[in-house]
Amino acid sequence: MMSGFESGQEKQSIDQAVADAMGGISIDDLLSQVSRRSVEGAAATEDPARPTRGGRPGAGGIPDADSGSRIRRGIVAVIRDGDVLIDLGGKSQGVVPLEQFRPSNPDEAETPLSVGQEFEFLYAGYNAREGLVLLARKGAVNQGGWDQLREGDVVEGVVTGANKGGLEVKINNIRAFMPAGQVDVRFTADFNTLVGEKIKCRIMQIDRAERNLVVSRRSVLEDQIAVLREKTWTELATGQIREGVVSSVQPYGAFVDLGGVEGLLHVSAMSHTRVADPGKVVKTGDRVQVMVLQVDREKQRVSLGLKQLQKDPWETAAIDFPIGSVVNGRVTKVMDFGAFVEIGPGVEGLVHVSELSNRRVGHPREVVKADEQVQAKVLAIDTEKKRISLSIAQILREAAAAAKSAELAASPVPPVNETAVPAAPLPTAAKVVPAKKRLLKGGL
Repeated sequence: MMSGFESGQEKQSIDQAVADAMGGISIDDLLSQVSRRSVEGAAATEDPARPTRGGRPGAGGIPDADSGSRIRRGIVAVIRDGDVLIDLGGKSQGVVPLEQFRPSNPDEAETPLSVGQEFEFLYAGYNAREGLVLLARKGAVNQGGWDQLREGDVVEGVVTGANKGGLEVKINNIRAFMPAGQVDVRFTADFNTLVGEKIKCRIMQIDRAERNLVVSRRSVLEDQIAVLREKTWTELATGQIREGVVSSVQPYGAFVDLGGVEGLLHVSAMSHTRVADPGKVVKTGDRVQVMVLQVDREKQRVSLGLKQLQKDPWETAAIDFPIGSVVNGRVTKVMDFGAFVEIGPGVEGLVHVSELSNRRVGHPREVVKADEQVQAKVLAIDTEKKRISLSIAQILREAAAAAKSAELAASPVPPVNETAVPAAPLPTAAKVVPAKKRLLKGGL
């Protein structure tokens, strides 16, 4: 029979042995691990080629997936075979795909990854067989399987098909569907242009039982545009010259995307010449350089100009069209008071109704019509007010006078011949008839 002292020593030895075996894990942590493993064991990733690891997830106090503390900090321990092992502290280790350390934009330079770097990660699950915590890099595009996907996550996939209803997207061998309204922030007529493209999208709905995954590219684009819009508004200023993309063309002008902010390029600001159809100047998708004419942050409006970046033809109009010169032009508009004639790119002159013809004109349409080619003389020019007075009547009068002079010059004048002209008869003197001698009565 053992003494009380010996019994106390034996109990202390057993307690020490249990403590050494548990490696400092509390009973509560151990029970929590057992409960978690029983739930997640069936869904754990099985990989026979990977050796079983001895990391103890409970040692680091790993949070549940649905808890409010999913963010963990860890240090890169090993990089191999497309995976990165992360030291989470204590004896806990996690694994995250190497792909999540690479930039999602292929044009962006890749930052080399090295052992010892520290990052923030999101808890994505636990692999009970290998004793590894499944992680996703915070801020990285999620590349995980069904167990790692959650609504709201941004994932990366490849468009494999298109139809009227939307797009089929392959995300890490998982088939997802993107409705037509979630493809872009603007209307897209042909989805086939996206087939084969790698895109970012946000998970909108997950049905693991039915294996249905609904994603949205529009949601990601809206987030990107919101960030870009805020930056653009802080930079915009009157007089700036900026590059933009024509987002739409309307009868009154075109909208240009300057980077999350759309500005209006009015038809009157497109060219120095009169523009009837804005679609002949710019087209949707064109990259153009424009000048910022006005910024109204309160109303969120931006006015743009294109002709302001072009040479103003009125600067040399006085030299190109001096007073008295005869010019050829096209009638652009017929009004009650006269007709406008374009005599050069961006330069129009007015032919008043009184100068349309050398006869009286009731209405200018009696003499000219739109798009007709005419010839006129420059009467006056005002470059500051951008006005030129023209006359068609003066050309007609000058032409008529020249024709009459030519006709007179061409008419022959007969020479003077005195012999051929009969002499005028001299006036005859009046014949005097003598009065008869008066007989006297009773004459002798």
